[in-house]
Formats: sequence, structure tokens, C-alpha cells
Amino acid sequence: MTSRQNKRVAIIGCGAVKVGRYPERQESELALQAIRDALKDAQITTKQIEGLFTTPDLQGNIGLQTNLLCEYLRISPKSMAEICCGAIAGGLTLKYAADEIQAGRIKIALCYGAVREASIGWFKNLSQGQGWSMIEPTALQPYAAYGIIWAYALSARRYMHETGATEKDFALAAVRNRKNAAGSPVAAFTKPITVDEVLNSRSLASPIKLLDSAASLDGAAAIVVASEEFARDLSPHPVYLLGWGLYHDNSCVIPTDDCRKSISHFTATREAAKRAFQFAGIKPNKVDVAEIYAPFSSHELIIPEDIGWYQDGEMVKAIRSGETEINGRIPINTDGGLTSRGHPWAATPLYETINLVRQLRGEAGSIQVKNAKVGLMHCEGGMMNNGLVMIFGRD
Repeated sequence: MTSRQNKRVAIIGCGAVKVGRYPERQESELALQAIRDALKDAQITTKQIEGLFTTPDLQGNIGLQTNLLCEYLRISPKSMAEICCGAIAGGLTLKYAADEIQAGRIKIALCYGAVREASIGWFKNLSQGQGWSMIEPTALQPYAAYGIIWAYALSARRYMHETGATEKDFALAAVRNRKNAAGSPVAAFTKPITVDEVLNSRSLASPIKLLDSAASLDGAAAIVVASEEFARDLSPHPVYLLGWGLYHDNSCVIPTDDCRKSISHFTATREAAKRAFQFAGIKPNKVDVAEIYAPFSSHELIIPEDIGWYQDGEMVKAIRSGETEINGRIPINTDGGLTSRGHPWAATPLYETINLVRQLRGEAGSIQVKNAKVGLMHCEGGMMNNGLVMIFGRD
């Protein structure tokens, strides 16, 4: 590693709004609530913020969201950026803050994401029954009139064909997430569900059903990142970024250049995880708790294999035997994941990270993983073809 990579950065404060629907509140208002909580948790003031990094505002301030928050907070950052790159946007705010701190340009940064996609009907209004213009026009655009659930459904069906996984196996992941969500202070859906309820819920795109799916909701989350020097002075329990990996496969949603490319496993996730573990200098089996980006329960089986905890097809047995439960071999999505916590897309990686910070601090309450020391956050954009993996740890 270079000397720059040896300069550790730490998370010293977190704040998040409960995921839900906030039709009467602006994204900036939700952001300020999360930011206030994060600054209080970090025990710092706005005057100490040197960097400000955010995801985009979907309601019209695109490109000016950071400017607006600077006015509200009365701050003049040395470095700031509004980052939009699909649903890894929140994760990239953390990476960008870490880069700036490691380069020595700033010492303390505030990262946040605020989304009201449910209240403004963003997904419903995006295509209005027409093919998404962002999707490859000849082969894929005609199928993308209502999002990209069809792509995940194709992926899930292929995984079933290759491994013998069943719709019941996918439902087991949805049930696990809902059980975990009951212990999360920010989860939107906490009422227990059963496998039968999942299997009998409305079909959206076979084999994916309503209770297999993440809900597009409102939310806001904020994280304070600091240099190791400041973290040790300011925080009694800093959580350090041990390593990260980023990879983009050469597609937007599913491969269009090579029919031999897998849609049941994903190069971007595999390469991002490989790079993150190399950066951190640890093996996958050293991870104590993980938050993975799985907008549909089928991919709760695929992603753990791509990250390296299981060989291809082994997650079928693992989900049946409870290996991803809170007390299992590798606890996954202990706060309910996307399907039960809810999915305000750009802010989702920040919610994932905050749950890991709570776990590594030992503050997760009934969903606490015993003696958790290393946590992994995975997020993606497109359809698992734009991957970011971050690994966190405590001293």
C-alpha cells in the first residue's frame, strides 16, 4: 500500500430518518434532520465541516443540492460534490470523502443522501409506460417500461435453473429480513411475514413477487467521516474504513456484448469484493456482519456467492439452514435489508453503512451480532453491473 492508503479514515457520527413516506416534507428538510443527528452523534459543530458530499435531489435541485445545504448550514466547505451514479451514489459520497481526507485536503467531511422517490412518484413518472431512454434501445428498451424488475426476474430464473433454488428459498430470505427489521429503528416494514405469505403475494415478474421486492420509499441518512487523527480525539468508538473496491462491468443493465456472460452471477460484485478484500488485507471469512444490496430476495442468494462467502450454488443450502441469520455463519442484512428496511435508492448505501457502524459499536440492540469487529457494505447500480464494496472495522 502507498502512504496515502495507510492514512486511515473513520466514521465518527451517524444520523438517519426512519424510512417511510414524507409527502409534506422537502428532501432538504429530511437531510437537515439526518445531518443534525449525525453531528450530535459525532459531537462536532457545523463549523468543523470541511467537506460536503451528497446524492442528488430528485425534485429539481440536481447540481445545486450541496449549495442549498451550505446556505442552510451556513458553511463554506473546502471540498464538495453532488454525486449521481445509480444506487451506489451514497457509497460514492463516502469514497469521495475518504479520498479527500487521505489526500490531506480536508480532515472532516459530511456525507448525506435524501430521497423522496415515493412521495413524488419518481419511478412511476420516470417512464410513464414508455421504454427508458437510458436503456440500450434495440434489445432492451422495449422491455423497460416499468423499471428493470424484468432483468432481475431473468437473473433469478437462471439461478434457479443452475442451482436448484426454489421460490421458497427466495421467500426464506424475505422472511429473515422482515424478522431482522423488527429490531431496527429505521426500518419501514416490521410486521412479521411467513414463507406462505411471500409465496402467495402478488406476482410482479415471475419468479419475483410483491413480498420479494424492495419498496421505493423516502428517507435521509448522514455520516460524518474524519481523519484518524481527528477521529481518535473526537470519538470514543471510531469505525475505520479498512478497504474498498469499485468495478463497473461494460453494460448498463444486462450484458449485450457477449451471450456467454452470466446473468446469475455478476462480474462487478465479484471484482469489487476481490479488490476490497485485497485493499483491506483480509479474507471473506473474517467478515462478522454484512449489508448487501439486494432489491429482490432472489439476489439475497446470488450476492453472497459473488462476494466470496459461498461457492456458486451453496447459498441454497445456507439459506435453508439459517447460516445468514443474526447468530449464523455470516449475518446478512441484520436491519431488514432493502426488502424490509425500505429502499430510498441513493441513500440506501448510507443506511447500510449506519447499520454496520451500530453493529461494530455494539449498539444494535436486539439485532446485535455478538462481538462484531468487521463489517462489509455492498451496493450496486444498474442490475448488479456497477458494484462498490466497502469493509469497515473497529480497533
